[in-house]
Amino acid sequence: MKRIYNKLVRDNIPQLIKESGRDCSTRILNEKEYYDALLDKIVEEIEEYRISGNEEELADVYEVLDCLVQLKEYEPMHIDYLQLIRREKRGSFKDRVLLIDVEDTIVK
Repeated sequence: MKRIYNKLVRDNIPQLIKESGRDCSTRILNEKEYYDALLDKIVEEIEEYRISGNEEELADVYEVLDCLVQLKEYEPMHIDYLQLIRREKRGSFKDRVLLIDVEDTIVK
């Protein structure tokens, strides 16, 4: 029975499948396809973490983010810098603040 996945997998997965005695088909994505697949993958990994709470799933999120940073040729230290600047200006999420609503009434 053939299962269809059509999703980005870690580099060693095809070899591991073959070593288990099964066969698989793969292809290499072009840059646009890879970018889209990384975005899909990060959503998938976040959902898996949400369901399981497993720290390995969180590590997968980090791996996908790292690949996205490399693909876009962002400097990792610059991303860290931007994170710090945004944290200083707007705060983090550590205080657990949930915004309920905002009244947009203009005061004259």
